[in-house]
Amino acid sequence: MLGSKANGKRVFESPFKCRMTVLIDMKQARSIYMERTIPNLPLLKRFIRALDEDEGIRIEGNRPDLANGGYVFVGFYRGSYCVNLCDRIRDEQSQKYTVGSNDKWFYFEEFTDLWKFLRPLIRKPLRAWLY
Repeated sequence: MLGSKANGKRVFESPFKCRMTVLIDMKQARSIYMERTIPNLPLLKRFIRALDEDEGIRIEGNRPDLANGGYVFVGFYRGSYCVNLCDRIRDEQSQKYTVGSNDKWFYFEEFTDLWKFLRPLIRKPLRAWLY
């Protein structure tokens, strides 16, 4: 759907295979964020390997020690992968999930070590986004 309006913001979706949503605050006429859905594990691996320092990946986790399985964030900075695990909290007013506390940080030099750590943390079915 192109150009629909939601909560005072204009929503644009790309017609490409991976859905990309851009929310624009029409009052301030600026882009708030852009996300691309990652539909499967092979594409998730590809995007992780190709991360730039200004990009990140958000994955719904399955950790029993984190609220609602938690979120797993993956980034890349100065040649290393950074993983942040945190609670996934449901906001009762908006009925959407948001980032909570209980942060845990992990760092990896190599993709293979990162993937061994990540694979058991990923909720099935996969729900992940590139931002």
